[in-house]
Amino acid sequence: MIRRTSWSRVNHFIGFILYCFIAAYLVWSLINILLDIGTHEPLTVGGQILNILALFVEIFGFVFALYFAIQLIDGVLKVGEFSYDVDKITGETKVSVIVPIHNVHASVLEETIKGFSLQTYPNFDLWVADDSPNEDLRLACKKVCEKYDVKYYFEDNKRFKSGMLNIVIPKTKGSLIAFFDVDHIPTSGILDKFVAIMEQYPEYSFIQAKFGFRNVENRLHIWEAMGLMQAFCSENARRKINTVLYNGTTAIFRREDCFPIPEEKMTEDYDLSLNLIFNNKKGYFLDEIGSMSLVPDTMAHQISQSFRWFTGQSGAMFDYAGRLVKLVFQRKIKLQQAIDIAFSSFLVVGATSFYTLSVLYGIIYFARIPLVRAWDLGHIWLIIITALTAIIYLATITATTIYSMNSASFPLKYWHIPFFLSFGSMISPFYIIPAFRGLIGQNKLIPGKTMWNKKIPIFRIASIYTVAGLFFLYLTVDSILQQLCYYYTLSFCYLPAPYYRNFFFLLFALVGFTLTFCLPFMAITKKHFKTKIYEDKHIYH
Repeated sequence: MIRRTSWSRVNHFIGFILYCFIAAYLVWSLINILLDIGTHEPLTVGGQILNILALFVEIFGFVFALYFAIQLIDGVLKVGEFSYDVDKITGETKVSVIVPIHNVHASVLEETIKGFSLQTYPNFDLWVADDSPNEDLRLACKKVCEKYDVKYYFEDNKRFKSGMLNIVIPKTKGSLIAFFDVDHIPTSGILDKFVAIMEQYPEYSFIQAKFGFRNVENRLHIWEAMGLMQAFCSENARRKINTVLYNGTTAIFRREDCFPIPEEKMTEDYDLSLNLIFNNKKGYFLDEIGSMSLVPDTMAHQISQSFRWFTGQSGAMFDYAGRLVKLVFQRKIKLQQAIDIAFSSFLVVGATSFYTLSVLYGIIYFARIPLVRAWDLGHIWLIIITALTAIIYLATITATTIYSMNSASFPLKYWHIPFFLSFGSMISPFYIIPAFRGLIGQNKLIPGKTMWNKKIPIFRIASIYTVAGLFFLYLTVDSILQQLCYYYTLSFCYLPAPYYRNFFFLLFALVGFTLTFCLPFMAITKKHFKTKIYEDKHIYH
């Protein structure tokens, strides 16, 4: 434990040095821009505004990448982990487990129910909460519940998952309420572990366990599984500052802390987590596999889920930003907790910020506006910031890989990592839309109007991105040619001499390649990754 703490301090010290460096870079750059220092000709007001906007987006993306890397390294170190003793459980604590279902195959439900029938904890009951409009599926699921003597409850519900849970929770008797999704088969003894921690550590309101994956059969599944491992690794670090988040499944709550669940939100689990933190409640992340789940079979299904998750997550700041600031000033939550909540909400916005940055740089390049930065280095900073960001991302990937291999949640090999990076770079443009939809408050689920998971026009979006990518590739070539003009006198040079030397092509090339291959990538994934477990009509509802 001491060794982990020491390494965590080293991790945070290095992060602090980098934060100080980027803060100095920001301040000095602002001074140069506002005082028009280091330019061959005066900056216009428009030029100053564009330089400042690009600078802030540049800093925004860098800070988020650095924060995430520090958090993942802490996650690998398992800071804040404690021990518990399953042998000391009393068996007197009643647990009510709720599995909400909506248009699912009875075979999937039966696998999960079998997992609960093998649990060793004696004092629990299992509820299947069904709001499926499909009568045939309802009858099949009801028969499975009768076969295993499980409580089956059906009610017509238009208030989505959280609405169904709010209907069923009052009907249960357990002092502890556990939530599992229908495709999450509980691991042996997970209820014993949950109860042991809740009995031995009464200060915790809930426990969130990680889950493994039982259908990792291709590269798409590997990418999806590693993405969730990143989330679990960051949860490992959040224990230290009491901002552990509920992930919607494989978790247990004290009864008084889970009802009512926020309704009409795309991420009811995230909203519930924030409400608990705002009320000085805390959760514990159990870094053990609590269930074995299914990752989506197709890219369309994965994107559909991600649209809802990321819209809801970034939308939380639209709903709670004022309350969060107020609580910090009232000292009802710690500043570090507020920063972590903001980071969690803006994570996808930060991860896709280099697309916004590329647009700003494209305008600056076309308008022939000088790029003004700290210490009169101008475009040299594009190399420095790009190199530092690459090192930070390398730390992020390394931490994710180490954590994934130690977790044994799925069979990860070293040669899987290039596929994880390539899939991530091709899919990241699709997250721009949900991230910004959330920021403008489009994170509501309206009964009868919006869908839980809806089909996303991925080929239409991919076509637009591919056209944009070709344009950025053109900018890449043009920027490289103008760079050559700095060293040689060439007939095609059109920029005045002070503008020859530029390094815009570094960002233009990265964005150009990722956007250009969006459409071919989606076509390939549609051809190679087919639905095996779920039918499409049961996925989107």
